Amino acid sequence: MTSRFSEPAELQAARQHWLAILVRVPAEMLIEASAALPFATTALKAPEVGLMMTDARIHATGQPFHLGEVSLTRCVLQDDSGLLGYGHILGRQKQQAVAIARFDIALQRLDQYQAAEAYLADWQDTITEVDAMESERVQQTAVEFFTMVRGEA
Repeated sequence: MTSRFSEPAELQAARQHWLAILVRVPAEMLIEASAALPFATTALKAPEVGLMMTDARIHATGQPFHLGEVSLTRCVLQDDSGLLGYGHILGRQKQQAVAIARFDIALQRLDQYQAAEAYLADWQDTITEVDAMESERVQQTAVEFFTMVRGEA
């Protein structure tokens, strides 16, 4: 089985899109769906938990500073055709990292990407709905500040 991507840049752009969705899918749904993917993988790098330094800045324009460390779980899987799948997730969810890596492989495979993209489309719709509800909830509590201008008479 070969990859459906011929250019590395094309794969990178597509991977950024689908990994942004996969990390927001609830773990139970993702793990269950990845178990249904009909191909075998071997772990090149078994799921492992580590720490990652997180940087931040105030108002997106301030000087960066070290905010602290967060747990990160990562793994690398390979299917029988040699395609690599990478799974990274904040936290200590080893099964979720494996599930992300399995979907990463499925979305590259010629025989699996349509089924995997169907999952992504459903999850993207759900994520969009949740984001809209959250945005509406936040907007209801927004406070409008204004400044009165004093004029000289």
